[in-house]
Amino acid sequence: MAYLNPSIPGRKLAAVSAIISLPFAYLTQALFMMASDGDVAMFHDGQQMLNLAQDKASMFYAAMWTDILGYYLIFLPVIIYAWKIVREIDESLTDISFLCGLIYCLLGSFGAVNMAGAFDALYASYATLPVSEQTQAIAAWEATIAGNWRGYWLLEAVLAAIWLGGLGRLLIVAGLKGLGIGAISLAIIWVAQFSLWQVGTVEASDAALALVVILSPLWAVWLGLTLLRLQSNTITTSPNQEKMA
Repeated sequence: MAYLNPSIPGRKLAAVSAIISLPFAYLTQALFMMASDGDVAMFHDGQQMLNLAQDKASMFYAAMWTDILGYYLIFLPVIIYAWKIVREIDESLTDISFLCGLIYCLLGSFGAVNMAGAFDALYASYATLPVSEQTQAIAAWEATIAGNWRGYWLLEAVLAAIWLGGLGRLLIVAGLKGLGIGAISLAIIWVAQFSLWQVGTVEASDAALALVVILSPLWAVWLGLTLLRLQSNTITTSPNQEKMA
């Protein structure tokens, strides 16, 4: 039985935001691949990064901004709307999971902005620096990406897992079983990515990350289309309302 109230304002904005996240997300991956010639591991090599050709440097810089639109800030309307329509199912689970989703969006955005700003500044000045200072610039970039990779973006795996796992459970209870199972599946992949990194199997962790960044936009489109199809006649009495009656 569904307990969703699609008449709550914000449904179409949330749906459209979820759907248009896909082109930004896949554009990000395309820019990463073009900037690195398919070897994204080079992003961790300061010397290679600060000696990139201008066009490839521009692609990497642009990818940081499309990353924000494809995976982070664009989901704020989705989180705010979904928070409102599923909260009556389970207030505690909704609040905990969606707070993690909100932090995920903000944390990921901070990381991408930090990377974009640091790269732009270091790349612009690198060629004119003395050799000794170039070495410092290389170290600065490697410290920046390592800090983001092992800090912001590793923690986001935990936050995303809690958010999607909780949302998945709520969607299943609301009668959207397939969508809910999809969210829980993504949560499991995020947990695997984090766990594999912690035990030192970096290649397996990277594979899990690659899988989730490919599948997440597809699930987001599914979510967006589902929101667009929600009609007022799907409203039913919630468990709380039944008790009151």
